[in-house]
Amino acid sequence: MMNHSNPTPIDLHAQPFAISSLHIATDDLPFAEDFGAPGVRLKLLSADVEGAMFAVRIRFAPGVQLPPHHHTGAVHAFTLSGEWSYLEHADTPPSRAGSYLFEPPGSSHTLKVADHNSGETDVLFIIYGAMLIQDEAGNIVAKLDAGSHLHDWPAVLRAQGLAVPSIIEGGHVHYSRT
Repeated sequence: MMNHSNPTPIDLHAQPFAISSLHIATDDLPFAEDFGAPGVRLKLLSADVEGAMFAVRIRFAPGVQLPPHHHTGAVHAFTLSGEWSYLEHADTPPSRAGSYLFEPPGSSHTLKVADHNSGETDVLFIIYGAMLIQDEAGNIVAKLDAGSHLHDWPAVLRAQGLAVPSIIEGGHVHYSRT
């Protein structure tokens, strides 16, 4: 039984980790243009294949609609500007600047950016597991996850003639230039 009245002090600096936190200035990272679809600009902030998590900042042109997709893990979304919603969930309020949205594992939907937006919709997504992209019949046609983003984002940047910056990569957490 622990003695809560006289706890043993913990030396947080004695932990075996060399890095206590990592920082990315998201405004300094380049967007991969037309990432997966016209009107979609994406920057990868973090990817952890072992932890099955990736974080992206995406800007969508007005009216963009993504294909239907299914999430195998949870998703956290914070809207910085603009407006978007899910076609299948008309009873849910649209996500607007300042909105936080949680999607439980197993959710399926079609993201639609509002047609009436005057500028881009800017959203930070933290995604666990995979996004399984579906066709009109519900068949899985693509899988997006931490590994695919570690491969695809740098490839699109290089094709645009841009340098690939460091991001936060998981496993043994470190900066990586993929």
